[in-house]
Amino acid sequence: MSELRRNPFTGEWTLCAENRKNRPYEFLHKTEVKAKGSEGCPFCSGHEEKTTAPLYQDGDDDSWQIRVFPNMFPAVSKEAKALAQNSFYELISGKGQHEVLVDTPHHEVTIDQFSAERLAKIFAVLQQRYCKMMAEEDVKFIQIFKNCGPSAGMSIRHSHWQILGLPMVPQREELMRGHMQQGDCLFCKMLQFEKEQDLRIVMENNDFLAITPYASRFPYELWICPKRHISTFANVTEGELEELAVLLQEILQKVCVLKEDVGYNICLIDGEVSGDFHWHLEILPRIGGFAGFEFATGSYINSVLPEQAAAYYRKK
Repeated sequence: MSELRRNPFTGEWTLCAENRKNRPYEFLHKTEVKAKGSEGCPFCSGHEEKTTAPLYQDGDDDSWQIRVFPNMFPAVSKEAKALAQNSFYELISGKGQHEVLVDTPHHEVTIDQFSAERLAKIFAVLQQRYCKMMAEEDVKFIQIFKNCGPSAGMSIRHSHWQILGLPMVPQREELMRGHMQQGDCLFCKMLQFEKEQDLRIVMENNDFLAITPYASRFPYELWICPKRHISTFANVTEGELEELAVLLQEILQKVCVLKEDVGYNICLIDGEVSGDFHWHLEILPRIGGFAGFEFATGSYINSVLPEQAAAYYRKK
């Protein structure tokens, strides 16, 4: 039996089809690292000259723990030039900012090994960079994300985050903002409903609620949601960052045992700079993958019901 579920914030449809997880599969996913060890890694301590000059560094070259610098191969840049317009297609220059935050000087350490205190420090630095970027005239939207593993789009093995300041607001965030702002915040109403139903709650603390969203696009997808209405990452308090770090640290222990070498993305979901939104964090395990149906329809097939995913996480 299958069912179609609609995301109330974007209008995206997810086809929940549990029987899909039993379909035959004749391929092996195997990704080999080009070179083992830290030799040549631009993010390792002692290789600081291999990156652009730091925008933030919490110690000398031989003692730092967190380091931020402009991406050497940026998706957008301050130097982007104005483009000639044409009469049919909409076009804007790729003017913006693209930064990298390296969260450990050690090549083999991964985020699931960090303490909650270390995660809180990382979030504090991400927030500093967010606020700095938010003040730029050309930046209308900021995306912070972390790719963990090659299946999640990671290109350099060394643990790091990326921060992009874009000159436009992506359609998905525009849709979410529009739905959230119809009367009282729809996201706040959703959290209240989830508390009442208690079917998709994974865990919570004083400030945050972790759920498997009703119309999950990925098997075992998780959202960490602030209980109070926080419009943007810039407005998260120091105490809330600490609570967020505690919850994330516990959740990553559960995500990382979903399967061997599981890949996943951590995405901070925000709205337009200076706009009203309900900020939250999404964790997207890369189990399965998008294929023709997803690309053709903009809808998703998920072989694990969110209620089952929540039950799995609660038992771990």
